Amino acid sequence: MDERIGVFQKEFNEVVRDCQRFCFATRAKEFQLQACEELTKLKEKVSRIKAKVVATKDNDSANCMLSFEEMINALINELKMWVALKEDDPNSAWDFLVDAQHATRTAMQAHEVASHLEGYSNRLLALEQLLFPPQLFVSIGVVIQSSKCSICGQLYGECDHVAGKAYMGKMCGRIIEEIQEAKEISFVKEPGSKRHRAYNFTDGGVTRDIMTWRSIPPSKPNKKDG
Repeated sequence: MDERIGVFQKEFNEVVRDCQRFCFATRAKEFQLQACEELTKLKEKVSRIKAKVVATKDNDSANCMLSFEEMINALINELKMWVALKEDDPNSAWDFLVDAQHATRTAMQAHEVASHLEGYSNRLLALEQLLFPPQLFVSIGVVIQSSKCSICGQLYGECDHVAGKAYMGKMCGRIIEEIQEAKEISFVKEPGSKRHRAYNFTDGGVTRDIMTWRSIPPSKPNKKDG
C-alpha cells in the first residue's frame, strides 16, 4: 500500500475523533456545522491522494482511499442529521441518516480499512429507531430491459465487474437504462432504499405528515383563466 496512506490515516483518526464528539443532540449546532467544514476539507485531501494512487494504478490504495472518503461522508451526514432535527426539518434529517448508513456500508465494502464500522452501523440503526417514527417503505417491482456497468459502460453481466465491489477507487453499480415493464408497487419492511417511503397518511379525514404529525392543508385547485 502507498506510504502516503499511513500518514493520512493518522490525520484522519485525529480529525474524526475531534468531530465525533459533536454527534449528540445536546451539542451546539454551530460546532456541528464547523465539524462538517473540517471533514469536508479532509475529504478534499482524500480526493487528491486517491487521484495520485489511481494514476499509478494502485488498486488496493485507491480502494482504501475510497473507503476513507465514504467514512467521512457518513460522519458528515450524521452531523447534518442532528442539525436538520434542530431546524425542525425531520424529513431532511431522515435523508441524511439514510445517506450516512449507505456511506457506512460502502466504506465497509470498499476496503478492509473500514472493517471496524460494524458498531457504528449498529449505532446509526439505533438512531433510526429511536429518533424517527416507524416508516412505510415503498418498493417498485420492474422488469429491466437493459442496464450497464458503471465502471466500464458495457452491458451489465457482459463484463467482469460486480455491483457492490470497488475497482480503482470507484464502486461498481448497475445503471438501469431501460425498463420493459412496471409490475407492482407495494409496502415492504426491507426496501432497496429507505428514501422510498410514504410521506403522509390520512387519519380520520385529516392528512398528516408521518414525521411531525402536523396536518397538511388540502391543495387548492388552480383557477382557470377567464
